[in-house]
Amino acid sequence: MATAEAANLYAARYKHTAGQPRMKVVRGGRYGLSKARQFARSTITVLTIAIFIGLVVSIVASQARITQLSGEIDSTRTSLANAQSYYDYLSSSMDTITNLTSVQDVAEGRLGLVKVDPSQVTYIRLEDQSVIERASGGADKLLSGLKSAALSLLAIFEP
Repeated sequence: MATAEAANLYAARYKHTAGQPRMKVVRGGRYGLSKARQFARSTITVLTIAIFIGLVVSIVASQARITQLSGEIDSTRTSLANAQSYYDYLSSSMDTITNLTSVQDVAEGRLGLVKVDPSQVTYIRLEDQSVIERASGGADKLLSGLKSAALSLLAIFEP
């Protein structure tokens, strides 16, 4: 009898008619939310998508800037290498020009200068007190003339 009762209870509880659709009630879900919750959920979804798109755009922009700066670095390195090469060329040219034998060859060849022969060197011995007078210009000559004239006039008036 227990099985018959259990079967009857089961049939009564889960009685399903052939023409009616079977319905299942679910708590929550999309239809169970209020309008404010639906708006908040869609706003959060939109913001999440916008942040993701912003991150992707910023990564692409930074990669483009890195590529641009790498090109500038390469061109600057090339310019630096060219300038270093030109500096080395000028430095070696300057060393060649200022070399003592080169200067001597230019002095003898282009300018017609000759080396000093030891017989051409004359040494002069000066007195103990040597005085060097420099060549004076027109103003110095005039001032020295006025000075000597003034001294001679003073000598006349002195008793």
